[in-house]
Amino acid sequence: MAKPKSSYTVIKDTREQDGWFFSPYDRCTGMEVATMKTGDYTIKGYEDLVCIERKGSVTEIATNLGKKKKPFQAEMERMKSFDFRFILLEFSASDVINYPFSLLSTEEKLLYDYYKVQDIRNFFQLYEDIYDKPAESFELPRFKRFEVVEQTKITGRYLMKSLMEISIKCDVHIVFCDSKNNAFLICNSIFKRLSDLFDTYDKESGKANIF
Repeated sequence: MAKPKSSYTVIKDTREQDGWFFSPYDRCTGMEVATMKTGDYTIKGYEDLVCIERKGSVTEIATNLGKKKKPFQAEMERMKSFDFRFILLEFSASDVINYPFSLLSTEEKLLYDYYKVQDIRNFFQLYEDIYDKPAESFELPRFKRFEVVEQTKITGRYLMKSLMEISIKCDVHIVFCDSKNNAFLICNSIFKRLSDLFDTYDKESGKANIF
């Protein structure tokens, strides 16, 4: 008779305001909320082994690698103590590589091109197409999103370089998930695989019968 698959309970950090919700389903028995010093999610009973950090936007990771770099580096150092550590990104590699222009939608990027060259006629024609309302001025308006793109000093090249350094130096699995839903599904898959692994896991040796 085959051995039943292991179940697991997810622990979510109290500071996670807009994260994932794990309801009882399949092998997940549900979710508890507790204070975590490092990371956003873990498995109950294996809090000292599993650490998953969620990043909801490329803006968030840019902040972590910019003005909040020291606290983020400190967190990455703490993550080294976990046997299984992941950073799940709810966006794509392209969003990082093309930062800060990836902050703009396809229409906004074209609008921005006209904005930069002061092409008033084409700017307002596209503006009316996008927002479905007549333009009321013959002067180009100021858009906060355009100002962010122009004023940011962080580039996509720097972000990718920093992420790869973290992955290598801290031995952290960094996963580009493309969306929030994908990130949730990937996290749940990780928890299932780890739950299976822990059936034969020796905490002292850090080894398990994988196959």
